[in-house]
Amino acid sequence: MSARATAWSVVAAWAAATAAGAAVERSIAVPQAGRVAITLDRDVYERARADLGDLRVRDGQGREVPYLLERVADEPVRERRTPAIENRVFTRGQQVQATLDFGAPTLKSEVTLHLSGDNFRRRVKVEGRARQETEWATLTDSAYVFAVPGPQAGRYETVPLAENNFPLLRVTVFNGPDDPEKVEILDAWTSPAARRRPREVPLAPRLTRVEDAPQHETLLTLDLGARRQPYRAIVLDVEDGSFFRGVAVEARLDPFPGPDQVGQPLAWQSLGEAAIYRYQELGVRREGLRLDIGGRERVVRLRIRNRDDRPLAIRGATVMVPVERLAFEASPDAQYVLRYGDPALSPPVYDLARTAGDPTLFAARAADAQVLAPRSVPSPPPAPPPWTERHPAVLWAGLVVVVGALGAVTWRALKIAG
Repeated sequence: MSARATAWSVVAAWAAATAAGAAVERSIAVPQAGRVAITLDRDVYERARADLGDLRVRDGQGREVPYLLERVADEPVRERRTPAIENRVFTRGQQVQATLDFGAPTLKSEVTLHLSGDNFRRRVKVEGRARQETEWATLTDSAYVFAVPGPQAGRYETVPLAENNFPLLRVTVFNGPDDPEKVEILDAWTSPAARRRPREVPLAPRLTRVEDAPQHETLLTLDLGARRQPYRAIVLDVEDGSFFRGVAVEARLDPFPGPDQVGQPLAWQSLGEAAIYRYQELGVRREGLRLDIGGRERVVRLRIRNRDDRPLAIRGATVMVPVERLAFEASPDAQYVLRYGDPALSPPVYDLARTAGDPTLFAARAADAQVLAPRSVPSPPPAPPPWTERHPAVLWAGLVVVVGALGAVTWRALKIAG
C-alpha cells in the first residue's frame, strides 16, 4: 500500500470514528428560575453541526426543553448604494469638501471614496445629519485613505464610521504631503447593512508569525480554536510609532480531504483587503489598527505588505467575535444539560419560536447561565432493522410454502373444472 493510501486510510478511519463517536453533554449552571441564556463558545462551534441544528437542552428527566437561538446571520453580499454628490467646494492646497445625499436614512458603518491621484495619504473627516436638522455630528475625524503606486499598486479608500443611519454625510478630505493644489472627490458609495452590528467580545487567537522575505510580506496566521468560529474584525497591537501597511486577509479552506488531496498544500481564500496605519499629526496620534473583515473559520491569515520597509513589531492580535446565545425558561430547582454533536438529529421546531418573537429581545431579558466542561456521552443506539431483514431465510421459506399452497389449490380447481 502506498504512503498516500495509508495516510488516506488513517484519515478515513479517524473521520468514521468521529462521525460514529459520542455526542457532547455539558451541565448548565442556572443562576435562578426563569429565563436564562448561555453564550455559545469554541467547543460548540467546533463539535456541533454547522447549522447548530443538533443543539438540545434537556432537564433532569431527559425531557427536551424548548429554546430560542440568538444567532448572528452571515452577512449577505450587499448591494452598493451611490449617493448624489452635492455642494462640492475646495480650499486650494488645503482641502476638498462635498455632501453625500443618500435620499433616505441608510444604515452604514463605512463609506468608500474615489479620489483623484494614484499616490497619496490623506486625512478624512466625515459628519452626518438628518435632513430636518441643521447641526452636523462628527462620525470620524482621524481616518486616512491611501493610494499606492505600482508595481504592486493598491487603493485603500474605505473610511470606517460610527454606525449610523444619517441620510446626509459631509465629507472633508485634507490635502496630503506632495498633493496637487486641487484634490477631487470623484465618486462615493456605501453598502447598506440590513441590521445593526451585534455585540462583540474579544478572543485571543493562537498567533504564528513568518517572514516571507522574497515577497516582502509578514504572514500572521491566527488560529481561532474552532472550525466555525464567527468573527467580525481583527485588531492588531503594533509597537511602531509611525507606519502604513496594506493587509490582505485570507481564510484557510478546510474541506474533508479526499484520497487525491492527502499531502497537498493548504488552500486559502481571499476575504478582502484593508490598511493599518499610525501617524503623528499636529501633536495628535492618528491610527487605524482594526480590520473590519469577518466570517466563520478556524484559521485566518494576514499578509502584511511591507514593500521596501522593514517588518513591523507586532505584539499581538485580538479577534472580535459576535455574541451568540441560547435562551430558555428554567424551572425552580431543575437540572439542565446542553447536548450537541449528534449528526442524525434534525433541527428542532418549537412553539416558542412563534410565540416569543425576536430571539434577541427574548435573550436580552435573560439571566446569564454558565455551561460547564464538556463530557462525552454515548449516542443513542441505531434502531434495529426490520424483522424481515434480520430473518431473510424464514421469510423466503414462508414465501415458498405460500406459493406452493396456492399452486396446489389452483391445480385442484382446474381438475374439478375439467
